[in-house]
Amino acid sequence: MWRIYKALINDGGLWLAFILAISCYLIASGGQIGMTLDSYYYFSAAENWAKSGQLLDHQGNVYANWPPLYPWLLSLGVPNMLSFALWLHGFALLASVYFFNRCLPEKLSPAIRNAALLSYALYAPLLACSIYLWSEVVFMALLMAAFAAFQRKEKPAMLVAYIIAANLMCLQRNAGIFFIAAWTLSHLFTAQPLQLKIRTIAIQGSLASMTFIAWQLRNFLWVTQAQDFRQNIALVSLPESIRLSLSAMSTWLLPLQLPESFRLGLFLLAIIALTLAAIHSRNRLQMNISLLLTIGCYLAGTWALRMNIPSENDRYFLPLFPFFLLLIINILHQYNKIIIPLLLSICIYQTARGVKNTYQWHQRTAASSAFNDFKSRNAPIFLALRQN
Repeated sequence: MWRIYKALINDGGLWLAFILAISCYLIASGGQIGMTLDSYYYFSAAENWAKSGQLLDHQGNVYANWPPLYPWLLSLGVPNMLSFALWLHGFALLASVYFFNRCLPEKLSPAIRNAALLSYALYAPLLACSIYLWSEVVFMALLMAAFAAFQRKEKPAMLVAYIIAANLMCLQRNAGIFFIAAWTLSHLFTAQPLQLKIRTIAIQGSLASMTFIAWQLRNFLWVTQAQDFRQNIALVSLPESIRLSLSAMSTWLLPLQLPESFRLGLFLLAIIALTLAAIHSRNRLQMNISLLLTIGCYLAGTWALRMNIPSENDRYFLPLFPFFLLLIINILHQYNKIIIPLLLSICIYQTARGVKNTYQWHQRTAASSAFNDFKSRNAPIFLALRQN
């Protein structure tokens, strides 16, 4: 707590990132949380949990495709769940910015630190996920908290914090297991004896993923009439999955309006250059390996599942953006004439992207009206759920 207090009092750059992030969030949301099809699953599961202690979706099915933490959190806001979600997302957004700040190297110039903070705080897909009833923004807060603790896991208190944050992360989104796998595998590249590496991997990996294992066992062994998660995988071919993922990630640096082949080519060159530089870097090599494994394991997992949906790829690959920034910082932190203009360019580009998106969001139907329309159309289903 003392570290948090000092950071909030003494770090002007962090305060600026807070102010800009929450201001953009309030302007973009217009004081309302948006609703999509996924949102109704979360909303109904939360409402039914609060009323009957059951996780059921808006169609009366057992809630099984997603982990339970988000509905549990939303249920705390019943009966004013959308208003509660507005506050929850705002807090989670600020928490993700704070913990991203904690992930940055300690000995970093204020200019680089502030440019990195603003690049993350104003990242357009992070803002987009914040203003809808989606699980990503809470997941990002837990992800950044878990990685910040993982970096300091030599201290017993931080190791415990990492295990707790990792388990909560998996309870928020199934994708959390990809990050735990990456961080666990990174122990193979330490200077420890092989026997100690294997023991560390076995103990830390199992402790960090307990909730993921328990939830999957619940779904596959004990839940009957559950939604089938397999219906959401293998939606595209492997080459198409790779293309869509690289296309989404290329927008971290380049506008979507540029030809896709041009964006993919430049982004691939940038990734290859960063990977080679990270491997050959003598400074922070262990951290670079952890970052590369983080990006690699997540990509491998999404490519294996092939869940890519073009309209949602920004959401799928949002969690990798902060690790991409950290990799750039680790490699280029000594080259102020390169890294500061690069980070500022990313920040300005993402801000412009957010402004454009905000204008488009404000043209859509208000979230509360959309939900009322949905609820009135499905009144018999909601009534039946309440009677259960």
